[in-house]
Amino acid sequence: VHQQLDCGKLFCSCPAGTGSPDLGFSRRLHATASEMGQVDTAAAAENVRDFGYHQGDGNCLVEADEEPPRGPNPKAVKIALQVAQLLGAQPLEEMHFMRKVVVDGSNTTGFQRTALVSTGGRLEYDGGSVDIEQLCLEEDSCRRGDGNDNFLLDRLGVPLLEISTAPQLHTPEAVQAAARALGRLLRACRVRRGLGTIRQDVNVSIPEGRRVELKGFQDLGTMPQVVEDEMERQAKLAGITRSEPGPVTEVTRLLANPPTSAWSCRLPGWAGLLGTTKSPLGHPRLGRELADHVRRAGVAGLLHSDEIPAQGVSVDEAETIAAELKCGETDAFILVFEKKEVAMAALERACNRARKTGVPHEVRRVLTEGGSRYLRPMPGAARMYPETDIPPLKLTSENVELPPTLDERSAALPLGTQQAEQLVRASLDGRFYELVTMGSSPKLAARLLLHQLPELRKAGLPTPGKAALEELIEAVASGKLAKEGVDDALATLARGEVLRLESSSNADLDAFIDELLAERKDFVQQRRMEAMGPLMGAVMGEFRGRIDGALVSERLLVKLEEFLG
Repeated sequence: VHQQLDCGKLFCSCPAGTGSPDLGFSRRLHATASEMGQVDTAAAAENVRDFGYHQGDGNCLVEADEEPPRGPNPKAVKIALQVAQLLGAQPLEEMHFMRKVVVDGSNTTGFQRTALVSTGGRLEYDGGSVDIEQLCLEEDSCRRGDGNDNFLLDRLGVPLLEISTAPQLHTPEAVQAAARALGRLLRACRVRRGLGTIRQDVNVSIPEGRRVELKGFQDLGTMPQVVEDEMERQAKLAGITRSEPGPVTEVTRLLANPPTSAWSCRLPGWAGLLGTTKSPLGHPRLGRELADHVRRAGVAGLLHSDEIPAQGVSVDEAETIAAELKCGETDAFILVFEKKEVAMAALERACNRARKTGVPHEVRRVLTEGGSRYLRPMPGAARMYPETDIPPLKLTSENVELPPTLDERSAALPLGTQQAEQLVRASLDGRFYELVTMGSSPKLAARLLLHQLPELRKAGLPTPGKAALEELIEAVASGKLAKEGVDDALATLARGEVLRLESSSNADLDAFIDELLAERKDFVQQRRMEAMGPLMGAVMGEFRGRIDGALVSERLLVKLEEFLG
């Protein structure tokens, strides 16, 4: 689990705000060797290219890699130690930052700084428990801007906790339950909330497969299905043998109207395995896998023999290409339209994938609609090397106070269980106490935070300021504003208008009810006590917001019974 912390940036004093559309600078990133002289597989798979970075007013030279990092942020270290204690983990004596090579453009430095904070610990979840292997404190990466090579600096450097569980979760449901429990534990501390502030990565393997990392879960609801789909995908790939591709051949002359030069190669034994959009559910769709690999070389995609006719290539032309490549009945071929240098690099990636037996050791990105697609090779130990700009930091948990858990915070609220849990889950309990301090009743404060203020925002109106809310709360507490009139009063205050309070006395209410009963005498005598509902609507239409609805109901019932004798 990756969780952003709500305490500024990790290595500078910049706020974690929103990005600016102004282009600040560009960088060209290269994969570097580790301290052992090795280049990581995942880093080597990235192309050397220029990246553009959008820099706003809230960014400094640290994010641009023009100044050494300052820090680490002591608040972030404290939160990391709090989480370690909540998990029962053992903090290290010293925290040493390392550099993790990342050259996909998501970090201006070409690496991500990360430090191991604690090891061990255990997480209880609904249905079981799982060991915690390690907890790391690291910096978050840039957000993507428009296009693949543009990034926003607002998220870069935000403190991020990375918590890894042991491989002890054996069902998709257990994975989901553990992720939910860990997210709930983290919300007891000072963490950021909202879309993108917490991300889950799940490593999946089956006995006949290999470890595959599913990266970037945002919705816990889809997690069991995506994990189950990955298990099925690995089971199908485990039975597929490797293919030794033939040489790359230019086939431009064999096509009637090629958009540019065309290059192709044979895949022995893979006929029917590449698949199409019409393939049955559960088909391995290896053509889509190969397309994901060639895109990493800057190619838009590829065409393969299973899906022809397509993209202007006819069946007759496909047969001619197959003959040129010496394809047999069980062989397939792939085709790329590009200039020679790019096409050769793209097809080499596709061929490398075809040469792998069974389940490749890789990282896959989780799609919002479910399923996953190839992202990059699985990184190895060569990805890490020591950070030289940040000295080691001694760790101690002596002065670290544990925050109350979500259950403890819910139990402390003077509300029913459901409302209390809703407030705590939304991190609104602090705001609740502020409203109560202003003089609000607990019920009114809960109703404002959970229902009335959100409805106001849905209507496109701003949230009233502190002074306006104090005026509203005082009006309700003094009886000048009934609870039924709060919605209208909030809208009035949100529009910046003066709140006009016209209270009514019990005498006014009784006089109105007497007049109404006389006016609807025939209706009341016919319906008798069943007339209560329609009459209540009429009275509330006159006194809504000026007299409490419970008092209206009480006085109307008394008057109705007197009228009927």
